[in-house]
Amino acid sequence: MSGSGGFYRYRCKNFYTHNCPNWVYVNNSACANCSAEGRDVDGVAPEMPAWKHSREICVPRAEGGTVQYTLMEIVNTDESGNQWTLRYKPAQTQVPTVSTTSATPGPPVPATSF
Repeated sequence: MSGSGGFYRYRCKNFYTHNCPNWVYVNNSACANCSAEGRDVDGVAPEMPAWKHSREICVPRAEGGTVQYTLMEIVNTDESGNQWTLRYKPAQTQVPTVSTTSATPGPPVPATSF
């Protein structure tokens, strides 16, 4: 241990399964290269790539003093993951509306009688 600087080094957890030659400082952990390649995930790989998944969001709209939320989704349009588009959801359910006002309360008035 005198030559290692006081820290133990361990083989990457993918040493036997993927023939990874790298070392780590935490036992049973993946190295940076294996993590970047997605090898550190335990279990089955997802069926559909992450770029194909849609993401639902509620988009606010102000109409006549009322904030209405429209359910939309952000969808990736290409395989590179660089182009996204916003589109309406096909089956819309009514999202609750929130009433707003533009009136702001005035400044506090000091009491005249004690």
